[in-house]
Amino acid sequence: MAKDHIYPAGEDWNWRLETPFAHCIGVGDQVFVSGQQSLNAAGKVLNAGDIGAQTRNVFENMKSALARFGLGFADLVRINTYYVFDGADKDATQYWEDLTQVRLEYFPDPGPVGTAVRIKGMPYDGQLIQIEGVAMRGDSRTNRQRIMPAGSWDWSIALPLSQGWRVGERIFVGGQISADAQGKSVHVGDLDAQTRNIYKFIGNVLSDAGASFDDVVHLKVCFKRDSREPSGQSFADRIMDVTTEYVSDTCPVLTAFGVDLLYPGLDLEIDAMAIVDPARRTLQKSIPGGRYQPEVFSDGLSAAGEIYVGGQTALGADGAALAVGDIAEQARIAFERLAAVLAADGATLDDVVKLNLFFVADDAGSAEAFHAVSAVWADMAPGAHPAMTPVRVHELARDGLLVQADCIALR
Repeated sequence: MAKDHIYPAGEDWNWRLETPFAHCIGVGDQVFVSGQQSLNAAGKVLNAGDIGAQTRNVFENMKSALARFGLGFADLVRINTYYVFDGADKDATQYWEDLTQVRLEYFPDPGPVGTAVRIKGMPYDGQLIQIEGVAMRGDSRTNRQRIMPAGSWDWSIALPLSQGWRVGERIFVGGQISADAQGKSVHVGDLDAQTRNIYKFIGNVLSDAGASFDDVVHLKVCFKRDSREPSGQSFADRIMDVTTEYVSDTCPVLTAFGVDLLYPGLDLEIDAMAIVDPARRTLQKSIPGGRYQPEVFSDGLSAAGEIYVGGQTALGADGAALAVGDIAEQARIAFERLAAVLAADGATLDDVVKLNLFFVADDAGSAEAFHAVSAVWADMAPGAHPAMTPVRVHELARDGLLVQADCIALR
């Protein structure tokens, strides 16, 4: 399928070093927007430490990217916001509301579905926020259905965001949390109950869109970092165990990573992507190695001409991390596994249109880690220039993992 790439031009923002990634890609009726940054054309961080100014910079960059496709914010169906806040949980909500006052200047009404989580950092010191998105073009811009189920949770301040959008056979489900209609956390201290509450909300969106859990192709699980059940089981593992209660024989792919959450008392946030296609099929892993996802989850799913590959990492068959301490080698292993899953549906890394990188690094080594992973991608897939979002997370689902990659591909 033909791809329309938008690369940095003129005074557009850019990375500090050359990377192989596009600012956004148009494929069919979709436009995938990379994680937009508060950087200048030389990769220098703009307005370091100022969340309001950086948020405005990011939205202005997204506005410019969309405009080059003849689109605007009203054409977005999904945004993911990753932001940095190192303060106490009790102050996090106010911080989010402050940055959201700027976002409200740009959100259309009705707006896209959204997920927003607090992460460890960005590639470069001083960056506080990045936002990625998916927009629709052609007839899909107008032929879509907003999904707002009755009895759902709501945000602590009035927002025009949506809980879901159905566009053709696709259903975009925004990040769901265990909260009430005032944005107050529900089932505080009970991870199982919070997880089931979230899946109730996801199920309501799917049902109102004429779909079910059988149609889910991807789940993104953002779990509270450094957290364990009284039994010693990690939050990530317990959430995935509960998730298996809701998935079908053609199980979705899954990506999980450790973050901080919006409201005090929240233990997780989950968003989803569904595609209604009776002919969908799972893509089994085809190389040796281990993974953190329970066996019930697929490595990849092919539906309606799109391929979703879940989070791939450098885990060995014994569940231990490979290439400990070497993020470049771990990235190579993760990308090899992406390629192996794609090959099961006749695709290659050149067919990837959206790549997500979740990596672990300390403050001093963040830029170096990001550039190392980017260089590995350029070496392995010189003809691939996907939209990309790099997220520095607090932790991944297994000790010793430094990088995780998932992707969307269209042949």
